[in-house]
Amino acid sequence: MPLSAAVLAVMAFAAIEARAEKVTAPGSTHLDEIVVTAKRRSDPVADEKTKQQVEEALHSDPFFYDEHVTVTVNNGVATLHGMVFDDWDLRIAVRISRKIPGVKRVVNDLEIMVGGD
Repeated sequence: MPLSAAVLAVMAFAAIEARAEKVTAPGSTHLDEIVVTAKRRSDPVADEKTKQQVEEALHSDPFFYDEHVTVTVNNGVATLHGMVFDDWDLRIAVRISRKIPGVKRVVNDLEIMVGGD
């Protein structure tokens, strides 16, 4: 059974190659690659809901002081802005934000306030 699957895969690849050779212009030895990218539009309602959920989660954590942190969400990417007191606070903020449904990625734009300055 596995041998016949391998034979079919080779035959399919050969058919694709043969078709590609017919498509190319005479004298051309390669195919031009076409890359199509689609940009997904932002859903402002979903982004606002996700933002509120991230802010609420940060605020309700007893070990995180969220007064100097703001959140923005665009296409499910949560960006944390502001200031924290040490690297543990930074890690906690990112960890909390990642757990929220709808957050695809967390971008850290937080600054660590060193020595109270």
